[in-house]
Amino acid sequence: MEDWGEIVSIQMTDSEDFWSIYDEMENDNSGFLANRSIILDAWKAGNMYGLQVEETEAMYERQACYDRLFCARSYYLLPCFCIKNDNKAEIIWTHSRARGKGFARKLVQMLNITEAYQPLPESIGFWEKCGII
Repeated sequence: MEDWGEIVSIQMTDSEDFWSIYDEMENDNSGFLANRSIILDAWKAGNMYGLQVEETEAMYERQACYDRLFCARSYYLLPCFCIKNDNKAEIIWTHSRARGKGFARKLVQMLNITEAYQPLPESIGFWEKCGII
């Protein structure tokens, strides 16, 4: 989407952002919901990060084109997050409707991730492409 604003990483400190992401995980039937206490603890500790798009005039004028991608009830929050400690990703997640768009890779790059903590077998290819494994 050529008229997007800049994508920036944010430390998730706002409770609305947390619940928007949580709702997206529920919507996606994510297996990561089993880690809800870990995710909540990471958010409370300031170790949860996401991506947000800085609005442009063109986006504002064509809002309906973008609504399907962003988290519901959020201000241009993308449906993805990373829990990180130091430079290690403990959890990284992207909603299935947003996969393949480079959001997780962007999180890895912007957060200077150099290690993946116990990566899931189905994520090994992703980590290899990021040069982490």
